[in-house]
Amino acid sequence: MLRAGTQLTCMALCSASAALFAQQASAAEWRVMPSAYVGTSYAENPRLRVDDNDSVSGAIGELKASLQRVTERSELSLRPRFVAARYSDDESLDSDDQFVTGGYRWMGERSEYNIELGLTRDTTLTSELGSTGLVDSNRRHQTGTFTVAPKVMFTERVSGGLQMYLADNRYIDADATGLVNYRYGALSLFSSIVLTDAGSSLTVTAQAGRLTTEGLFAQETRDGTLRLGWSFQPWLLWSASLSAGPSTVETALANDTGWVFDGEIKRLGDRWSLTAAASRNQSPTGRGVLTRRDEAKLSFDRALTERLSASIAARWIRSEDLLPQQGRVKAYQADFAQLSMATSWRLSRDWSLSLQLTGNTQDFELATERANGYRASFNVLWNGQPQSL
Repeated sequence: MLRAGTQLTCMALCSASAALFAQQASAAEWRVMPSAYVGTSYAENPRLRVDDNDSVSGAIGELKASLQRVTERSELSLRPRFVAARYSDDESLDSDDQFVTGGYRWMGERSEYNIELGLTRDTTLTSELGSTGLVDSNRRHQTGTFTVAPKVMFTERVSGGLQMYLADNRYIDADATGLVNYRYGALSLFSSIVLTDAGSSLTVTAQAGRLTTEGLFAQETRDGTLRLGWSFQPWLLWSASLSAGPSTVETALANDTGWVFDGEIKRLGDRWSLTAAASRNQSPTGRGVLTRRDEAKLSFDRALTERLSASIAARWIRSEDLLPQQGRVKAYQADFAQLSMATSWRLSRDWSLSLQLTGNTQDFELATERANGYRASFNVLWNGQPQSL
């Protein structure tokens, strides 16, 4: 059963949906863009168990849409997405995931307001991959999120604002899995100054967060960060951003300090793009603890012909407990790495074929050794064109 946080999100999303259809269409432009795919998937060791050579095959599908109501000063949006998977060899891997995001944006002469509501109903095979590493069981996971972010332009080059973020995470029938229900809230203040006409800017951001958990070892964790960020264009067709600063975390047992950072560089060519990024953040997980999350990503996309394109992406994630927790003898660490390659063939304006190959590897302290898994999928995609209503 959905708890208070998720129920609030559901009601808010319903209200946003009603507002979308209730307002006069003559005063705004309505746009909708749907898309979908169906395909087949083959996976080896989908649960990333140690020494597991089981393989499964099945059918997968996705349906999503973007509905927008746009005026000169505002934008109201609703973005539902539904994903389903069926495996004939192991029905316990079957899933029906739903993702819905509703947002409202208002732009004044010197101010801007953004509100976003989100609801997720997926499984731990999706939510815990690259996070806690607890993907051995396929349990239902639910998340409700709420974000408010007003922004004010003080001058043509100086702006400031705040962001409030709330998330409520629930795991259904997850006893003895190591996963616990938790809530996380954060408030951040920022100020930015544009340095050049090319878009180079400096940003200072201060954030404070609070994590609360439920269960036998329920507790509270507080954290804070202060960042100085710089975005700039080092060369033509290149863009880069870098932020860093001190961080702190505190529980009833101990406290600690450290550093967080986030860096990214992009290169856009005529027929290709390259992106490299690295970051260290403080992030809550389904184990109900605040972790230090180190992540590195590299991706390359290339249009080979007018119809054929290919991409390759690699990422590495390390999640480590920042402080010892109640009921746990030592901190916990999980490493996850993924390499994916994909190619796409455009058949027409709306239809295309895609082939994707993915390899995952995971190593965490509760396992005796590293676990490896592989997946291949072939899909038929339909990309609907934007339509005005």
